[in-house]
Amino acid sequence: MQQPVRTFSYTARRGPYLAVAGTLGFLLLAEGSIIALIILIFAHTLLLKLILLSALAAFYLFFISGLLLAPLWTRHRLSTTHLHLHYGLALNVAIPRSALASAQAVHERLTAFQPLSAGYEAKRRRIVASFSEQGQVLLCLAHPMSIKVGRARGQVEKILINVNTRDEFLKALALPGYSSASSSITATSVRQDECISESMHSSWISSTERAKQKATSTTAIRAEGLTRRFDNCTVVDNLDMSIRAGEIYGFLGSNGAGKTTAIKMLVGLLQPDAGHAWIAGYDVWNEASAAKTALGYVADRAMLYERLTGREFLAFLGQMRGLPQAETEMRSAHLLDLLELTEHAERLCGAYSFGMKRKLALAGALLHQPQVLILDEPLNGLDPRSARRIKALFNALAATGTTILLSTHDLATAEEICHRIGIIHRGRLLAEGSSAELRRIANVPDLEAIFLNLTSEDAPLAQEPTL
Repeated sequence: MQQPVRTFSYTARRGPYLAVAGTLGFLLLAEGSIIALIILIFAHTLLLKLILLSALAAFYLFFISGLLLAPLWTRHRLSTTHLHLHYGLALNVAIPRSALASAQAVHERLTAFQPLSAGYEAKRRRIVASFSEQGQVLLCLAHPMSIKVGRARGQVEKILINVNTRDEFLKALALPGYSSASSSITATSVRQDECISESMHSSWISSTERAKQKATSTTAIRAEGLTRRFDNCTVVDNLDMSIRAGEIYGFLGSNGAGKTTAIKMLVGLLQPDAGHAWIAGYDVWNEASAAKTALGYVADRAMLYERLTGREFLAFLGQMRGLPQAETEMRSAHLLDLLELTEHAERLCGAYSFGMKRKLALAGALLHQPQVLILDEPLNGLDPRSARRIKALFNALAATGTTILLSTHDLATAEEICHRIGIIHRGRLLAEGSSAELRRIANVPDLEAIFLNLTSEDAPLAQEPTL
């Protein structure tokens, strides 16, 4: 038995839009009345008056109903064989379901006039038929299709639309890339890690980029003999470490153990007294530009420009990284949505809470899709829900080949998400390995016992200077 055709509409933002459209329509009608009066006064014959008035009325009727009210006619129908997209007078097309490669929930900023009509973006080979920034779905086609949008026709690879019941629509399509990560996530969400992982795979990092990341050297972070002294105090002492691509490595240590100083040397903020460091195969000091291009870094204190809004801050970072504006806007929208900052994106960074600043700093580090992430206490100041979401994000990034080095005091977090753990004490790396390996070697039941046993010396620890 053939399943009935399902209709998916979009009505969420009609009220505010009608208020704006009504005001604009009133102004247009007032202008039209003035033009009509001029025609009546200056047209010489009755026939000419009728022709001009009819043309004026037809123009305003078409403009108001065909353009201003077009977004209100959003109706998409899904049958067993086709997806019929209908957006005003500009877009009315049937796409075979077999031609759809993937679909995912997105959040993309629109310009002021984009909702007026569907449009074709030739450079990006996509159609924007989006009424607002809520309930957006990005459809990706398996192969480019020739589609007519208004008077234009072009080869289309992607289509941006709105639907009220986004999760229901994505579920009905049953395509790769479906994720409910855009919905609110609770501590009891058993599919949270999977949802964020799917979102990262499908809507942020392309398969080509993932292949490039996995094709890089298997050693993403390497340090040999890193040493740093302050006065007569050795803060980091002959540190050797090697972290593989796609690995989450936890840097565990007490306050003053040397974690932050070691991280500053790895990212190129602090010159070592001895030793060398490499990021993605590039020498941190001799090939600084290439190393920093491959690196995303979040310091223990968020470094933001407090007079910029969150969105402006990401736009600035994108410009500094040399990213195209359209690409920066797309990635920024996705990251803000992923880290639950979209509703705060237009607020000044100076008004952000500590946790929001931490999340925005992480978004900035991820903006250029680095191969390596180095994070100093990334979960500090986050509420449990945000911390859980970011831990799921780390797992998703590692699955795509991104290498993550994070320092933490939280033993439970290190044991939960890190593939390997390195314990540093008095500037020396005392032990490293997976949680299971460390427990087996030390013959103790948990990571806490290992840490306490290794760092139980009575002598005072070297204090890390703050630069």
